[in-house]
Amino acid sequence: MNIREYQVEASRTCSDLGEKLNLAHMVLGMWSEFEEYIQAKENNDYINLHEECSDIMWYIANYCTFRGYDLQVLWENNNFNGKPYTINISTLQDYIKKYIAYNKLIDDYKETNLISNILCNVRHMYGSLDYLESLEKNIAKLKARFPEKFTQEAALNRNLELERKILEGNDIK
Repeated sequence: MNIREYQVEASRTCSDLGEKLNLAHMVLGMWSEFEEYIQAKENNDYINLHEECSDIMWYIANYCTFRGYDLQVLWENNNFNGKPYTINISTLQDYIKKYIAYNKLIDDYKETNLISNILCNVRHMYGSLDYLESLEKNIAKLKARFPEKFTQEAALNRNLELERKILEGNDIK
């Protein structure tokens, strides 16, 4: 699986809440998964480090899908602004807040550069982890959770034991 394929697979499990709520959902998810990433790092939980990085990628991939951006192209952009993840996410959240509350259009150029910077932050979070393997396990976990497509019932009634086994296993097909 490559980044472009991941973007397509990730969209299969994303609910559609309408344009503005979709973007709010994605930027809020990028932030909440970062907190889980920090907890996994503090606990030296290698499996959850993989999962949380890939969960962040799920939100970024779907954000890009909603905005019509190619995640692969943004992933490959190496024009990093040097700012930490928290600053980059806060800036993106501010763009979305102004779009929702004031109907202020988002500058595509600034937005795509910001997303590229967030992806640079995520590459740093992955560190020596195999990000493609993580993305594949993420999709396998989501296929177990949502065999056909996203449902609220399946989101609320997860089989965490099965999901952990998928994340721990080497066979993710």
